[in-house]
Amino acid sequence: MRIAKRSQGNVERGVTTVEGAIVLVVFFMLLLGVIEDGNFLSMRQVLTNAAREGARFAVLPIQGTNTLPNESDVVTKVNNYLTAAHVTGATTTTLCPTAAPEACTTKNGTMSVTTGSITTEYTKVTVSKPYSIITARGFFNQIAITLEGEALMRRETSQ
Repeated sequence: MRIAKRSQGNVERGVTTVEGAIVLVVFFMLLLGVIEDGNFLSMRQVLTNAAREGARFAVLPIQGTNTLPNESDVVTKVNNYLTAAHVTGATTTTLCPTAAPEACTTKNGTMSVTTGSITTEYTKVTVSKPYSIITARGFFNQIAITLEGEALMRRETSQ
């Protein structure tokens, strides 16, 4: 009888070890998922805020003038924001109305809205960056996600 009890005690200790290993694997997967999700959301928010800063800058005239900044000035403003947030490798695209006086990429018909006799023009700034996984990089090499922040601002200057 004693031998049987010892055997059962050893088996129970082995089961506890296996259960502990399974629980630890699940716990660490959950922990790494929370870390990755936080980084993902943070990066997306930084890109959106950078696009907002660029769009806001693009629709404001240069101080003391009625001239809007050109595309390179807007891209510089966005890049300065991204540098302050320690983000590298992002691409900035600026779209302005077709009648925009400044040097800016134009896209026919999509950056203005006409309601009755009033035409409202918009400037759109898009910031995109390929997302790279910070945890368990070797396991997720095939995942290719491009995060994008976008802002559309109404132009209220008189040209």
